Amino acid sequence: MGNQDLSDLPMKVKLPELDAAGRSHIEELIAKRRSIREYADRELSEPLISRFLWVTQGTSSKEGLRTAPSAGALYPLEVHVVIGEGSGLEAGIYRYVTEEHSLIQEIPGDMRKKLSEAALSQGMIKNAPVSLVISAIYPRITSKYGKRGLRYAHMEAGHAAQNVYLLGVELGIGTCTVGAFEDEEVKKVLKMPANEDPLYIMPLGYI
Repeated sequence: MGNQDLSDLPMKVKLPELDAAGRSHIEELIAKRRSIREYADRELSEPLISRFLWVTQGTSSKEGLRTAPSAGALYPLEVHVVIGEGSGLEAGIYRYVTEEHSLIQEIPGDMRKKLSEAALSQGMIKNAPVSLVISAIYPRITSKYGKRGLRYAHMEAGHAAQNVYLLGVELGIGTCTVGAFEDEEVKKVLKMPANEDPLYIMPLGYI
């Protein structure tokens, strides 16, 4: 900036250099987090699917609080699991029941290709053994917060997705948050009710 007078500019503070050797485990996971779009031809076991569902929307306290923060603890999110042939569970689309930490099969059969087609034919969704679909039932949160509740639901989806990413880094399982899809087509594939809207598709697979 040459000899320009900088006296009127905001103060700039040089922060301490980051010490990679002194990182905590969570900092290491954050540093290694990447969006992965290609997966090994290897199934995900039922225990692994269970772990990913728990970090997404599982119960983490006796009071019913969950693993991702939610405005007013209203929890507008739903999680569906799209499982292909050869995975740890029978192929189909399942809904995660947080309170019971269980799955309910909603649609039988391998629906990965149809979900991929609804998401602009992105191959990673068809090729991944499992995909999570995070959706929102907005009235759960807009009933209290009005239009602001839409923002809160989207923030919550981001919190949940980051949990999935970080567990994936720990376990050597890749994922990628997918927002490029036709909403109504995804709703048809998953047979979502009218008041539920898809937010994220997250394919999962070994790297």
